[in-house]
Amino acid sequence: MERIKELEEEVEELSIQLSDMLCAALILSGAKEESIQEALDAYIDNLDEESVEYGVKEILQNIENLKATHPKLFSKNKVCK
Repeated sequence: MERIKELEEEVEELSIQLSDMLCAALILSGAKEESIQEALDAYIDNLDEESVEYGVKEILQNIENLKATHPKLFSKNKVCK
């Protein structure tokens, strides 16, 4: 039972780190800091549930799609590279 609790805590910590990294990627892609939570929520909502692979290429494409569908969340002077 103790091991399960440790694993749950580890998963929660990794989830927080992943969320922080995605926020950083969104900001570097031009997401407005005041809109970061909305951008993060929109990114998660737009994930393709059927796709099982999420490498760098797919993440960048998802961010580009988000910029196209939610332009108000992004500054106009930044480009995702």
